[in-house]
Amino acid sequence: MILVGKIITFIKGCDERTALARKNVVISLIIKGVAMLSSFVMVPLTLNYLDNEAYGIWLTISSILFWFTFFDVGLGTGMRNYLSAAMSNKDMELGKKYVSTTFFLLFILAFIFAVIISLSVPFIDLNTLFNTRAIKPSTLTFAFLLALYMTLAFFVVRNVGTIYISMQLPFVNDVLSVSGSIIGIIIIWIISFFTNGNLPLVVAAFTIPPVLIFLIAAIPTFRHYRGIKPSFKAIDWKLSHNIIGKGIGFFIIQITSCLVIYGSSNLFVTHFCGPSEVTNYGIAYKYINLLSMLYVIFLTPYWNAYTDAYVKKDMKWIGRTFKKTFRLWGLMTLVGLCLVAFAPIFYHLWVGNKVTIPCSLSLCTLFYICMYNLNNCATYLINGLNKIRVQIITSLIFTALYIATVIIIKGNYGAEGIVLAMGTAYLLMALIHFYQCQLLIYNKAKGIWNK
Repeated sequence: MILVGKIITFIKGCDERTALARKNVVISLIIKGVAMLSSFVMVPLTLNYLDNEAYGIWLTISSILFWFTFFDVGLGTGMRNYLSAAMSNKDMELGKKYVSTTFFLLFILAFIFAVIISLSVPFIDLNTLFNTRAIKPSTLTFAFLLALYMTLAFFVVRNVGTIYISMQLPFVNDVLSVSGSIIGIIIIWIISFFTNGNLPLVVAAFTIPPVLIFLIAAIPTFRHYRGIKPSFKAIDWKLSHNIIGKGIGFFIIQITSCLVIYGSSNLFVTHFCGPSEVTNYGIAYKYINLLSMLYVIFLTPYWNAYTDAYVKKDMKWIGRTFKKTFRLWGLMTLVGLCLVAFAPIFYHLWVGNKVTIPCSLSLCTLFYICMYNLNNCATYLINGLNKIRVQIITSLIFTALYIATVIIIKGNYGAEGIVLAMGTAYLLMALIHFYQCQLLIYNKAKGIWNK
C-alpha cells in the first residue's frame, strides 16, 4: 500500500501534462515488464525448437522485417505529429482528415509493395543471401514471403496504436503489441509438441497474431472515437502533402539511422561472420537491449507531450523535461555496466550451454545501446517539435560512413567490430542533435536548425 501511495504521489505531484506522461510511464513499465519477460521466454523456446543455424536465419529474417516496418515511408509518424497537434487544439474534424488520408495512403503503398515482392522474391537465391544450405530453397522462399506479406499488413493496421500514441496514451499501443507477442510464444510452445524445426511455422506464429490483434482493436477504437473514424469522404488530398512531406523526412531518418544501421546488423554479421555468430549477437543484444526498452518507456510519452507543449509555447517545461531525460540516460548507463558484469551468469541461466557469448561482445553491445539511447534522448524532442531537417542530413551522412566502415573491416574484428561501428555512428549523431536541442530550447535556432 505504501508503494501504491508513492506511485500515486509521483503521478499527481506535478502539472497536468507531466502527470499524464508519468501515468503512461508507470502503466508502460508494467506492460513492458511483461514484454521483456515474454522476449526472454521466446529465445530459449525458439532456440530449442529450431537449431542454431535455423534460429540465426530467423533472426536475420526478423531484421529484414524490421526494415519493412519502415516502408510506410514515415506516413504513420507524420500522422502522429499532425494528429497530436490537432487533438491539442481540439480540432476533431482535422484529426479525422489526417487519419483517413493516412490510412488510405498506407493501404495503397502496401498493395504496391506486395506486388513488387510477389514478382521479385521468387527469383532471388535466398540460400546464398542467408549463407545457408540447411533449409530447402522452396521452404525458405515460402517463409520469407509470408513474413513480408504479414509485415506489410502490419504497417497499415499498427497505426491504430499510433492514434493512441498521438493522444498521449502510448500504453494502449503497448498492450496491443505485447498481446501479439504473447500469442506467438503460446503458439510456438504448442507446435513444439507436434513438430520440430519448422521455420515457416515460426514465421507464422510471430507475424500473423500482431496483425489480427491490431485489426480487431480497430473496431472498439473507432466506435469510441467516432470523431476521427476514417472514411473515404474525409480523405483530403491537400493534407496528403503535409503527411507525405513530413513523412518522407521521418522515412529518410528511419531508413538510414534505424533501418540500415540497426536492421542490417544481423545481415552483416551473418554474411561476414556466419549465422552462428548472429545467434551470439542476437542473444547479447536481447539481454543488453533491456536498457533501450526501459529508456524508451520513459521517453515515449514525452514525444507528443513535447508537441503539446510546443503548440502551447511552454518552452520552460520542454527544457526542464529534457534535462530530466538526460540525467535518466546517465543512470541507465550505470545500470548497463551492472548488466554486463552479471552477463555470464545470466546467459548460463537463460540459454544454458547451447551458446558461448564472449564478454567483449556484451561490452560492445552495451556501448551501442548506450549511444542509441543518447541519440534518442535528443531526437524525441526534435521529432516532437517537428524540426527534423538536421536529423535527415546527419542520418544520411553517418549511415554512409557506417556502411563504408563495415565493408572495409569486413569480419576481421568479428561481430564486435560491426557493433562498435554502429555505436560510433549513433554517438556522432547524438552530439550534433544535442546541440540542436539546446538551440531549440533557448529559442536560438535559426536557419536549418529550426526546420
